[in-house]
Amino acid sequence: MKFAREVLRTNLPQVYDWSSRAQDTPVGAEFILMEKVHGVELQQLWPKMTTEERWEVVKAVAAYQESWASVTFEQYGSLYFAEDFEGENIPALVYTNEKGERVEDSRFVIGPSTSREMFDMGRCGIDFDRGPWNSLEEYHAAIGHRELACVQHLPSLQPSPLTLRGPGLYQPTREKKIAALETYLKLLEYVLPADRSLGSSHLWHDALHAGNIFVDPDNPGQIVGIIDWQSTGVSPLHFHIHQPSFIKHAGPQLHGLERPVWPPGYDNLKADAMRTADALFWDQTLCSLYRTLIYHRIPKIFKCFDFQKSAPSSLLLSAVRLSIDGEAVYLYTACELEKEWENLPGAQGVSFPLTFTITERQKIYEDAISAVVGMEAMDRIKSRLGRNFPQHGFVLHHKYKMVIDALSQATREVLSEVEAIRNELAASEQ
Repeated sequence: MKFAREVLRTNLPQVYDWSSRAQDTPVGAEFILMEKVHGVELQQLWPKMTTEERWEVVKAVAAYQESWASVTFEQYGSLYFAEDFEGENIPALVYTNEKGERVEDSRFVIGPSTSREMFDMGRCGIDFDRGPWNSLEEYHAAIGHRELACVQHLPSLQPSPLTLRGPGLYQPTREKKIAALETYLKLLEYVLPADRSLGSSHLWHDALHAGNIFVDPDNPGQIVGIIDWQSTGVSPLHFHIHQPSFIKHAGPQLHGLERPVWPPGYDNLKADAMRTADALFWDQTLCSLYRTLIYHRIPKIFKCFDFQKSAPSSLLLSAVRLSIDGEAVYLYTACELEKEWENLPGAQGVSFPLTFTITERQKIYEDAISAVVGMEAMDRIKSRLGRNFPQHGFVLHHKYKMVIDALSQATREVLSEVEAIRNELAASEQ
């Protein structure tokens, strides 16, 4: 937080005292005491804010991202105070500032990653490489080896929160996950971004949602603080880049520098339909303005958006969670990559490194379809329960019985629809 506030010029709370050594505190726990952020969560005011006020917030977020993108590091991992590694032979932090100057700052070091992927769901007890890493290749290879270690050594496979499991649906196994991860490691050197600036190392806030951004209630367009920095890592730029979630919407998405347009026959719409069209237009306008701003002020972030639409990016990003979910679709995507292999910048003059028999390809295809059916089934359950779906694994006590009954009924109904879902998918492919 100190580096983000002082070097990256990010508006975040002042820290008064802290300890990362639980054994040295009277209560046996780590702690942090910091300034209270004056303001309110953006999510409380966003629905009532004008388009102009919303645009001010979007511009402020883009300005922070411009600052974060202007400072690059020579390693990947997490940022620590040097005193946390007292007595250890860890070099001082070296970074390149916005002027292109190489800076050594002895207050800090880059050490092992503290990202949630390193500790969630029993991973803290598994032995794997936690960093720091000296190159983009090392960083991404460590992801594959980490996920392999988790698949091989965790007592049980963590069920995916994205897909329904049951009769006629995809059934994950350790063997399938290992096959996907071995595929990842074979493809890795060829799917890394050819433009290495997209993989440069940056400190970034990866959860810029409306609950973590505080604004001035009397001037909602002004950001007064950003919270939730505990898992912030020093990672490749292309992993950091996301459109801020508070400007996402459910309507058609714009791409590149595309501008929104009013729907045909707008002037003849009824009042309710016109209000819906207006809301979508201004939501799309914010997204378009954000991307246009990024294109002109931070070109390499805009290039990341383009890279993220590619199969190589999907293969890199999906690998992060392969011990939990995604291996079926991952293997199918890897198979399909052969069709565009010759056009991949990182694969020029190299033969496709994977070999699948006809039987293996058919099984991979069938598994991928079953996995997609399972995801659609889960989406239907979520839709039927609406706000009552236990998104985070728990419900309020007074709703428990009602939610359990509704969940059981929705699951039974959706399981009976599995074949219909499968047929709909098959029809959509034709």
